[in-house]
Amino acid sequence: YDFDKSIEEVRVKDKADSINCGMYPEGCIPMSPKRFKIRLVEMIVVQYRSEAQACAAAKKLDQYYVRNWLLDDVKGEPVLEDFVKKVYSASNPRPDQECE
Repeated sequence: YDFDKSIEEVRVKDKADSINCGMYPEGCIPMSPKRFKIRLVEMIVVQYRSEAQACAAAKKLDQYYVRNWLLDDVKGEPVLEDFVKKVYSASNPRPDQECE
């Protein structure tokens, strides 16, 4: 919020639009997946039990992660890619990268 005051959590009204750990690789912490709107574009943030699990999930989904957080629906959205790199120094792991 310090970087951009317009960030907001997106509340889902229809259960069909809700997100849960069943949609993500192993290690997702239940109830953690949430949608956020940044500069009018949405992304999903998912907390993992470890950084290695977040990295493995990002690698499998070809997305970004930082610490033990997966940042989903970011790749291919220039606004979001710029945001997560500048604000969080997030990484998109290479296919050959080891997640430790």
